[in-house]
Amino acid sequence: MSNKYGIPEKDEEEIRARDKTCVYCHKAMKEYSGTKGTPADKATIEHLHNDGPFDEKSNSVICCGSCNSSRRNKELLAWFKTPYCIERSINKETVAESVKEYVRYTENFINRCAWTFAKTMPQMPHHYVVRDDLSYDDKKMFDAFGEYIKRNGYSASFASKRYDYLNTGGFKYWIIGNILNKAKISKKEKVLV
Repeated sequence: MSNKYGIPEKDEEEIRARDKTCVYCHKAMKEYSGTKGTPADKATIEHLHNDGPFDEKSNSVICCGSCNSSRRNKELLAWFKTPYCIERSINKETVAESVKEYVRYTENFINRCAWTFAKTMPQMPHHYVVRDDLSYDDKKMFDAFGEYIKRNGYSASFASKRYDYLNTGGFKYWIIGNILNKAKISKKEKVLV
């Protein structure tokens, strides 16, 4: 591991290759070893969701030290409304595509869905959304979110089958057929992930 968050080295390399400039202000950044350099232009690992998971590629981007310091633990959309972002024209339209995707799926689509509790499986408490019950636009979002899970999540077995999962905001998400599921990440899973 080359970072303090436990992000696998291969994932960190992919993130750094993707995010050549700050994902927020688009400033060119520099790599410094140790404490050398100016903190403002230093390339830092930023987590889109403050509650983790901190070792997941889907929650990690690279931003400059100035933006990282300004945001600290503020929610992303709330941070966009601060004087720092307003003065620099940083908003959900101007940020890098990796941040736009995060906002589109996790901030908008997931929060807009009407989740139903899966009462037939009380031994595995979770909620679900059926694609067929969604509007035309949300069906497209459902499909795009499925691709986002495959691209940024991880594969794991459940009941002798493999599924793609994405952990964000204290929940794990997975799709089976035309059903999007979400379950709270247990303390045991947090240790394992």
